[in-house]
Amino acid sequence: MFTLLGPAGTVFTRLAGAFTSTGDALDRKLGRKDALADHLRLSRRGRPIRVRDCDNPIALGVHLAADDTGSVPPFVERDATPGIRADVRKGTGFVLVVGESAAGKTRAAYEAVRDLLPGYKLIFPVNRQALAALIPEICRNRGVVVWLDDLDMYLGSGGLNVGMVQRMIDDPRRRIIIVATMSSNAHARFSARHAAVEGDLIHDVVCSGRDVVHLARGHRLDRIWSLGEIARAQALIADVRIAAAVKHAHAGRRGVAEYLAAAPELLNAWRDAWDAESHPRGAALVAAAIDARRAGYHQPLPLALLRDLHEVYLSRRGGQALRPEPWAEALDWATKPLHATSSLLLPRDGDTYLSFDYLHDSVEAENLPPRIPEETWRMLIEHVDAAGAFNLGVTAFARDDFVHAMRALERAVNGNESDPKARRSYARCVCEAGDPQRAVPLYAALFEESVRIHGRDAPQTLADRNDYARCLGMAGRVEQSVRLLEEVIADSTRVLGADHELTMRSRSTHAFFVGQAGDPRRAIRLYGALLAEWLHRFDADHPHILSVRFGLAYFTGEAGRPARAASLFEQLVADRTRLQGPYKRYTLNNRRHHAHFLGESGRAVEAAAMFESLIIDCLAVLDPGHPDTLASRHGRARFVGEAGDPQRAAQLMAELMDDESYLRTYAPDSPITLLHRRYHADFICEAGDPRRAAALLRSLVTDTQRILGPRHPALLAAKSSMIRAIGRSGRCSQAVAAYRKLIADCTKWLGPDHPLTLGSRNGHARFLGHVGDPVQAAALFEIIVLDRTRVLGYTHPHTFNSRNGHANFVGHAGDPTRAIRLLETILAERLRLFGAEHPWTRVTRTELDRFRRGGRPDPTTKE
Repeated sequence: MFTLLGPAGTVFTRLAGAFTSTGDALDRKLGRKDALADHLRLSRRGRPIRVRDCDNPIALGVHLAADDTGSVPPFVERDATPGIRADVRKGTGFVLVVGESAAGKTRAAYEAVRDLLPGYKLIFPVNRQALAALIPEICRNRGVVVWLDDLDMYLGSGGLNVGMVQRMIDDPRRRIIIVATMSSNAHARFSARHAAVEGDLIHDVVCSGRDVVHLARGHRLDRIWSLGEIARAQALIADVRIAAAVKHAHAGRRGVAEYLAAAPELLNAWRDAWDAESHPRGAALVAAAIDARRAGYHQPLPLALLRDLHEVYLSRRGGQALRPEPWAEALDWATKPLHATSSLLLPRDGDTYLSFDYLHDSVEAENLPPRIPEETWRMLIEHVDAAGAFNLGVTAFARDDFVHAMRALERAVNGNESDPKARRSYARCVCEAGDPQRAVPLYAALFEESVRIHGRDAPQTLADRNDYARCLGMAGRVEQSVRLLEEVIADSTRVLGADHELTMRSRSTHAFFVGQAGDPRRAIRLYGALLAEWLHRFDADHPHILSVRFGLAYFTGEAGRPARAASLFEQLVADRTRLQGPYKRYTLNNRRHHAHFLGESGRAVEAAAMFESLIIDCLAVLDPGHPDTLASRHGRARFVGEAGDPQRAAQLMAELMDDESYLRTYAPDSPITLLHRRYHADFICEAGDPRRAAALLRSLVTDTQRILGPRHPALLAAKSSMIRAIGRSGRCSQAVAAYRKLIADCTKWLGPDHPLTLGSRNGHARFLGHVGDPVQAAALFEIIVLDRTRVLGYTHPHTFNSRNGHANFVGHAGDPTRAIRLLETILAERLRLFGAEHPWTRVTRTELDRFRRGGRPDPTTKE
């Protein structure tokens, strides 16, 4: 359906049923005029309505002013008006006016078009499907204004794309001009900065919309008027509406256009209406319409669907206890204009309704916007077709709501299996939601299809190869991922250039999986090179820079400098909070890594408390089964154990892995599940049951080797945990032999300085001392202390562990005086760094007291 404007601003609509997707019905010369008459309001000569015939901008989306005249006030020229007029005067091209809701965008665009292009034909499509159907006919005409109020409603699956825009405007002789408006929030979603964030939106969708936006000549209107704009408005204060708006604009909180539209009053009226005996049913209607738009349903809601949806909100607020008004009264209240301006619900054709855009923009601007209810998602997903499901899925994904993104995108794929965009988005969602193993064959099929259709070096094929490689890495197949990414980088650089976005993303992803494959130091070098290069091309707040800073911080910690990593993440969290807000996924994710490395540096009590707070914040905005929520629960369990309560930690880990939301998110063979199984067993060991732990870890080693292969760092870590549990259960000789083999494997696959290699050497020395060779154990520990000091630092927790072991076996080898001196130094440093009650401080104090009493070391002692 589309809308065409007739005389006196009357809105005329026709069903677009006669249009075919290719415009064939309009290609028949003899039937062309009849087809037009069935869909467009024609003049007496059988021609479309002209701009001059639209003398009331209300029909184009301009809000009424706060009076009872039903008209708009005089137009006040905005600071951006000269630029808008200059572009409109060309009579061809693509003009976009951007600003906050109720900033005056539509009025400014209308005045320019009305004044400069009065003889142009005026077409105002109702939705993206209607626009696509109209384009063949638009391109047959000369002198056309295509009016796209709220441009984002025309983007998305089945909507406006670069090809459509270029078809309309590439030939200036046709004199076709696209005039569009867009809210600042929507514009930000399709900006280069926002789209560059990996995973923030499904990449293909953002890029498609962003490319359309980039074709436009943009002009920005501020909601708060400048002194010059207010001065121009004062010249028109003979109009009482302008006079009142100017008065309020001086307060600096509201814009003139915002005041004229009574937008803040409408927002307050909706929020106040929830009170019992006010208009709770009407408020529920408005809330349902607001959330429909927040969910990505940008079409007007059919009345039947709106009626079903509103029951969700009414019930959540108290239902019949609110004594809600009758249905008819509620609808009348919600659609009644305030001071003859906009209403909370805007009636549209065919008994459909749309929420006033100021409302959902205001809700989204809240520090912690309310979550869209499960029932709302379910009803919307069931209502829409495949294209609508795709748009809902994209929006849910952008909101980090993977559960509903998956449902919507699955429906989109099932409704149109030939749509590769929907399949790519679905694969991405499956991967990000915690099941990369299931996503691998989905990506493989897309990659093979792209090779067959586009060729191996086509941009789409390169993008699919990159996504396939990334998914392989997330599924634990990191070495294969690194090899494929190296090929993608080479080919993308050759075909697209070193500066192309895909090349840059591939380099960043490659650096990450190089680190994940067991070489954090090389990952740091790769990220460092990227940061130095990109700082010359992007500002410090650009998402590419933030992404590289994440990689540097993460692998700084993985390479053995957790305190430094925690400091880097603390800075990154501050910047994420400033730029994106405290409750965005990447902010929460970076908070988790800050807490993690703080705990790794020995501050386990602080880390556990931070994770406790983080879980609450994650649950406020993310699903209980979201990977970041589950990872935060794991972090809490881990550092509760590290802080001295391994039994509680084992219980928390068991509860996590038995949770229904966990089982829905992670498959049994997920690398995350394998990691969590290892920590669960480690804490069982620490809590005093090493035999049970050894049995669990033996099974884990078998599964990890089957799933991830014989060289994966996760396998080596699982083997280390298993050997430690074997030794702590009293089988020290067996542990010594197993550690010798593990040291060789770690050195071969990860290098001599990798934390796992150093850790294996530490375990070997400890159990060698326990089987009766304290002299050799002390000598080995002395070398390990030197190596860990060189690699990790003198006060790193692992270095402390080795220093403690060295002192212990120095004493056991016959030099208790030196052991006491070493332990006293360690104790003083631990008291200074961690405090008297830290578990590691207590271990050192216990061992020091034992030597002072002439006792012997405890073979089960372990930090």
